[in-house]
Amino acid sequence: MKFFFVLSLLVSTVLCSYLSGLERSFAEADFKMIDLYFTIPTTEVDKLLQIVQIAENQVANGQAKNLQDFIYKEASLAIKMNGQETLFENVTFKTGGMYARSNDKVGYNIKLNEKFLGRKQIRIRPDPNDMAYMRSKISCDIANRIGLPSIQSAYARLYINNEYWGLYTVMDTIKTSWVKQTFKPAAEEVTNLIQCKYDGMTLKPGSESLCMNANEDYPDMTSFNEFVRQVSSATTIEELEKIMDVDVFLKFMAMEWLIGSFDHFLVLGHNFYFYKRESDNKWVIIEYDYDNTFGNGVSFPVYWTGKRTGASSQNNNQNNQGWNNWGGNQNNVINYSFAEWELDIPIIKTLVLDNPDRFKGIVREVLISAFNPTILGDHIDQIKQFLLPYVKEDTTPGKDGRLPGRVNKRGNPHNSSVSEFERNIEGNSNGTEGVKSWIKGKFEVACKQYNFDQSEILSESLKYTPKSFNYSSGSSNNNNNQWNTNNNNTNSNNSEGNNNNNQWNNNNNNNNNQWDNNNNNNNNQWNNNNNQWNNNNNQWNNNNNNNQWDNNNNNNNNQWNNNNNQWNNNNNQWNNNNNQNNLWNDASDCWSDVLGYSCCNGCSVVYTDKDGKWGVEHGQWCGIKQSICQANSASGQCYGATTGKYPCCQGCIVVTTDKNGRWGVENNAWCSISYSC
Repeated sequence: MKFFFVLSLLVSTVLCSYLSGLERSFAEADFKMIDLYFTIPTTEVDKLLQIVQIAENQVANGQAKNLQDFIYKEASLAIKMNGQETLFENVTFKTGGMYARSNDKVGYNIKLNEKFLGRKQIRIRPDPNDMAYMRSKISCDIANRIGLPSIQSAYARLYINNEYWGLYTVMDTIKTSWVKQTFKPAAEEVTNLIQCKYDGMTLKPGSESLCMNANEDYPDMTSFNEFVRQVSSATTIEELEKIMDVDVFLKFMAMEWLIGSFDHFLVLGHNFYFYKRESDNKWVIIEYDYDNTFGNGVSFPVYWTGKRTGASSQNNNQNNQGWNNWGGNQNNVINYSFAEWELDIPIIKTLVLDNPDRFKGIVREVLISAFNPTILGDHIDQIKQFLLPYVKEDTTPGKDGRLPGRVNKRGNPHNSSVSEFERNIEGNSNGTEGVKSWIKGKFEVACKQYNFDQSEILSESLKYTPKSFNYSSGSSNNNNNQWNTNNNNTNSNNSEGNNNNNQWNNNNNNNNNQWDNNNNNNNNQWNNNNNQWNNNNNQWNNNNNNNQWDNNNNNNNNQWNNNNNQWNNNNNQWNNNNNQNNLWNDASDCWSDVLGYSCCNGCSVVYTDKDGKWGVEHGQWCGIKQSICQANSASGQCYGATTGKYPCCQGCIVVTTDKNGRWGVENNAWCSISYSC
């Protein structure tokens, strides 16, 4: 205790700022509020208010990319900061975001004719699901401090025609102009900046179709397509080192895991760019959009159910209990090892699971340089103190009874408060892990998994001098904590892929982290006798069953039945009316079979040709089943119904919300909240 007290004291007195010493054009806005005063004709504002009326069902199933944007290119803007005012004319003001457009508070993109904070293009985002108001900010700051090519963040208040529209997070925008300012290529045009904003980009063959050239004047994708082909054929790190910046990639992967981001490469496969650096012709990954982090959006581990992962360690946080030990509040995802978090992506196997020592060293570097409760705790406290009066303002209703800037009346409402703001920072609130509690819990998980000494990490952290990413050479120019640091005594037996405690099903191994090993008495499994669904009509049954969902002898009304992979044909089944086969797998309805492609499980259309509509799943092309998708589209009752995986809820009680919509629990099973609620 004495050590940690002295450590905290040192941080408060020695560490002036978490971001000090870094080359950041946003530095002048640190702990300062930016006030954006737009002047826009009333007729245009009326048009804006009409266009932003977006309901949740309008962004489901990939429809977000078809939404109409509001754009006005002749706005006047006065930016006030730190007692100074700067005027801009002919400013472009445009709606921004994709899935977030179904929220009541909308994000916007701003294009200036002169630089502000070193940038001509910035984004302001409300992050309405983040009641801590700082997940995007903290994530950007971590990426900056690690020494990654990354965006920056600050805060702004938006005013339109002198009317207050609320508090926003400001970030710079990754565009070709951003590349010109940072990487400084000699070429006049940037033609190899590729944006991957649609779900499913894994660098597997076919997934390149989910990305696009960020330069609309040069839409050619030949170079990037060849890169994906090379990645797919590579079997060693050495081969990948020749075509991509592996260190930057691994740092981003370590960061994704530590901050709990499911909204980037490892899980959903979007919200990142690849840029082919001119100096060495290597591809560099650059990530953006960080609101779904630090436990936000993972109230139930829906993204990992197909992988059947279990938590890799004992619960480090008292809040994480319930739901068969997946955690009533955070469902144990905080305890996932890196191998459990990522979704079996081939390049991750090559770079991490087959080469654990290098990744272990990078995790250690990230913990020392940026991600630990000591240095982040102080930084978070400063941001909290700075934001408090502005959060009070943003959560105070106006004369019309609505909160500021909540202009989308058809969107999902997000009512926050100062108390929710504080709870979302310090601890658990309404099933979402607090920012600080996530950092503490994940830090402990990482140290335990890789056998790091926590005191040693924290001590080295105080001596660490951060360096910004060197855009010309491709490094952070920091030799203090390289992955092969002398202090990193890597033991591959404790690393990913070689740890008997972190595998799925070691033969007859009474492993703490496998699903259904016989005689497994660990509390962190689905079917533990003390943590199973009750023995009535709605349990997941495992009576002496080795590694499968259910025993054929289970006759419950809501069990997952091994016969034909369907819910049994009783009161609460998925496939009613004696449907012996899942409709999605009916080969007779799969028109693309004759062309050599299986049919999709979902209804998200990526491409249409003379044969029909096509989607991409698991990195492969698949045919859209019109008989199913048209029926689901016509019904339009809820997102779950359109996937065929979840029923619509009978009621409207929301348990959690993610990018696919709102979710409830009825009869001890997840259901999708109807759009009408």
